[in-house]
Amino acid sequence: MSETCTVIDPASGEVIFPATSGKRFIYDYYAGLPDLTGKTVVDIPCGDGRASHIFRQRGADVIALDLFPKFMKAPGITARMADLRQPLPLADECADYVICQEGIEHIPDQLAVLCEFNRILKPGGQLVITCPSISHARARLAHLLVENDSWRRMPPSVVDTVWVTDTDVDRIYFGHLFLIGVQRLNTLLGIAGFRVTERRRTDIGGSSVVFGVLLYPVIALASLLAYRTYARKQRKSIPEEVGKPVWWEHLKLNLSPTTLFCKHIFWVAQKECSTAERRRQIRASRVDRYRTVAD
Repeated sequence: MSETCTVIDPASGEVIFPATSGKRFIYDYYAGLPDLTGKTVVDIPCGDGRASHIFRQRGADVIALDLFPKFMKAPGITARMADLRQPLPLADECADYVICQEGIEHIPDQLAVLCEFNRILKPGGQLVITCPSISHARARLAHLLVENDSWRRMPPSVVDTVWVTDTDVDRIYFGHLFLIGVQRLNTLLGIAGFRVTERRRTDIGGSSVVFGVLLYPVIALASLLAYRTYARKQRKSIPEEVGKPVWWEHLKLNLSPTTLFCKHIFWVAQKECSTAERRRQIRASRVDRYRTVAD
């Protein structure tokens, strides 16, 4: 695949999708996947179908879903209507891959979305999720100044947070009203039954590099102090062997160059267990913890 991510119809030679440099890291990853013949890929939200087209070229059976399926451009692929705020119109364990590209930041109940992805994925299936990051250094500083991920924009408001509406039906598409940071996404994925296997590098923000380097000693010191203080505070209710590995993972995630410098989150997560099983595990762990505290 070319660096410009231009997609050309092999039959007609016409350009289906124009060049885009902003998401090259995503489409290069898709194009580099192994042969997907016999695999089922759910692409939601599919948008204009660029990702769906690439997965079809890799041999996959593609199920393309979107709140506004009329925007689909990929030849030979018909998108179906689906709302991420509602249960997906798909059977349990029907997919090998779920692709959620730039979608979760528009949805208020993000845990429910991840649980739906878990439901439709086969055991061991892969979730590829991308979204703008609010955890890089520039976004952290901008949030301190103007409570937004960029100091060049006002925070989302009622006059600009609805991006698209369809006058024929009651469909509202929110803008970046529900941007998510790496720590929260990591936790929600765990609760939903996923394990993150890859955190891939995306486009690097120059200002984030500058601010990240300058502020790194402060961020590192604050993170270490929070880890030490919290671990000490929770040691009576959460065994060290249970809590410390989890909190240490979050500390490392907070200090990761990918977190601090990259403008997008681009993660691959594997379905470890069903959401119901993960909830049973969490409940059993908490019951055992309470018994320990009571004793």
